[in-house]
Amino acid sequence: MNSVPPKSIILIEDIDAIFVGREVATTNRCRISFSGLLNALDGVKTQDGRILFMTTNHKDKLDPALLRPGRADKKINLQNASHTQMEKLFLKFFPDDQDNATRFATQLPDYKISMASVQEHLVKHSESVKECVKRTPDMLQ
Repeated sequence: MNSVPPKSIILIEDIDAIFVGREVATTNRCRISFSGLLNALDGVKTQDGRILFMTTNHKDKLDPALLRPGRADKKINLQNASHTQMEKLFLKFFPDDQDNATRFATQLPDYKISMASVQEHLVKHSESVKECVKRTPDMLQ
């Protein structure tokens, strides 16, 4: 973190997989302690102007020290797709077809399907809006 330039965006994916409790993690490039990570995030040498994103699929496994204000100022839960999101994504593939966008989205349950699955379906059927809407129930199987 000391070598990251100012005004950088840093991404640590799957932060829950780095430590088991506060045990030292070893990778093929470096060794870091939990304390070392916390100091890198907001210790004395921390530089202002950096934005850090941390992702996890297991928030419950994260040490509370990692989530305290100053280290994690915003927590955003990314859910599965809402009807509105599905409609908007549909319209990216089939612009100006609001009727079919609504028909498509209402065939699917709210917040039960990922945006990635919706996108996969739309790409698969991007040649035919009729086939895309007709095959929407296939996503539920």
